[in-house]
Amino acid sequence: MNFLPEFPQEIVERVRSHVDIVQVIGEHVRLERKGRAFWGLCPFHSEKSPSFHVDPEKQLYYCFGCQAGGNAYSFLMEYSKMPFFEALENLAERAGIELPQQVDDQEAMLRKQQRERDLKIMSWAAEVFVKQLINEQLGKVARDYLAKRGLSADLMNSLKIGYSLPAWGTLIERGQKAGISTDELIRVGLAVQGDSTAYDRFRHRVMFPICDRRGQIIAFGGRVLDDSQPKYLNSPETPIFHKGRELFGLDRAARAIGTAGFAIVVEGYMDAITPWQYGVDNVVASLGTALSQDHAHILKRYTNEVNLCFDADIAGQNAALRGMDILRKAGISVKVTQLEQGKDPDDYLRKFGKERFLSLVTESALPLVEYRILQLSKEHDLSIPNGLGAFAAQVAKTVAEVENAVERDGYIKKALQSYRLPEGAFMQELAKVLGKLAYTDKLTIRRHNTSDRGLIATQSGWVKASRLLIHLMVRFPRHREKLFQFWSEIGFPEGKYQQLATWLLHDVAETDDPISLAHELPSDLKSELVGAYNEQIIEENAIEMANECFVKIEEHHIDQEVEGVMKDVESANSSEERNQLLLKRRDLGIRKKRLRERKVPSRGGISLE
Repeated sequence: MNFLPEFPQEIVERVRSHVDIVQVIGEHVRLERKGRAFWGLCPFHSEKSPSFHVDPEKQLYYCFGCQAGGNAYSFLMEYSKMPFFEALENLAERAGIELPQQVDDQEAMLRKQQRERDLKIMSWAAEVFVKQLINEQLGKVARDYLAKRGLSADLMNSLKIGYSLPAWGTLIERGQKAGISTDELIRVGLAVQGDSTAYDRFRHRVMFPICDRRGQIIAFGGRVLDDSQPKYLNSPETPIFHKGRELFGLDRAARAIGTAGFAIVVEGYMDAITPWQYGVDNVVASLGTALSQDHAHILKRYTNEVNLCFDADIAGQNAALRGMDILRKAGISVKVTQLEQGKDPDDYLRKFGKERFLSLVTESALPLVEYRILQLSKEHDLSIPNGLGAFAAQVAKTVAEVENAVERDGYIKKALQSYRLPEGAFMQELAKVLGKLAYTDKLTIRRHNTSDRGLIATQSGWVKASRLLIHLMVRFPRHREKLFQFWSEIGFPEGKYQQLATWLLHDVAETDDPISLAHELPSDLKSELVGAYNEQIIEENAIEMANECFVKIEEHHIDQEVEGVMKDVESANSSEERNQLLLKRRDLGIRKKRLRERKVPSRGGISLE
């Protein structure tokens, strides 16, 4: 197993040691100092009580809930889905460290150069569009439109809103004068190759730059100023723009989302820009497309709460329903703001103002379950028994998905009261659904031949022992070979521990810090390494601890043997065979009892002298 970095280890370690992991993570997770460490809600799974721990001394993070853990590199790679090279560049830039050029990866260098070129072209195009907007004659129609929408000059300047001329070849001609080829404009989506010649993609449109999370322009959206179709036009997919992965305005709204504690997600550019104009900054737009899993993952980095504020028409409400399920599956708490019929957020704010909009969003928004029930009520005729019964059955399925019993009871009471459902009959429907779920859970437990109690006991035994042994291999590098050899003789309980022990022995030098190399490991091994490193030990008792760990693991192997023997007993073909198996079961029990009494592995205790 080889996890060699692309850069010399001294460069990787120098960059890591010059950044503060608390600052890196604090840009995405709200952290609170408690003693020497910082705590927050884990960005990798849904939780209500903080179990995400950041240690400024060790420069590590670890979640005691989902076991995610690592260093600053690991966080950017897992949270922002950055490849290692990009995470290294990001941290090096923070630390003010210039990275040496990697001449051995020509393909990667060419990709980087092309991306830089594409970003420069997009920045150039934005300047062209802005100049055309502010031109007294050329931009008058566009300026009049923006003035009607109530946008201030300061906001338009900060967003670099511009205007594309009606002619079919203006940008291509200006590009040629600026040394930008038509092929380059086609590659970044600013031009289209027709049957006979190329032409500008955006014509006679107000131009809204679309930026990535770093504020770099990667695409444009254009709102037409005549009767042409489509009304709104986005850049196509390009090497630097992937529509399903970007949220309009996130570069501007990220900090406000953290401050507010939640994000407001709208559909179009103006639905986001108008709230910004009114001082509501925690708003992003989905670029007119359905929310994707990538969108949910990105939002999860900044908040655990999202308020969907889509148009009041049927299309908008259907989009809200689709988005709710995607966000819920990502562990995000979802609410939906219902606007008056025919209104979108832009219309609503300009008619009623900031205070009423905020009141609607913060006080009147419906939780996911209540909104789904409301929509179900519109799909059925509740005045007839058949319709009411179908509605009740759907409501039962909806509330049954709520895991928290108290929360579920609250939704039940509200549904019974709001829709006048007969309580006894409804509870029977709910019992049917919950009964099926419980039966499925029992089958799952039976299939895995375990129980919650057994699982907890197992995790507190051989898993903890395995982590403590990994901890010892990290802390005492000169004893790695002896620990590995002894562990190999007893047997590794799971492959991941064998992989970690092998990596520590063969790929990590005694002078290296394994934790600084955590980012090189796959996510499951990385979490185990950090979890093991966080185990508390008394160094004077290291030998005794190692032996106790090996005893626990050997007991686990015996338990597995016993389980196999008992299965064979059930399928024994004769009483003689059954008796022999029962004798074997008894011998295994005696062996396990002796292990516990001696507190030393059956092969004798290990010595770390």
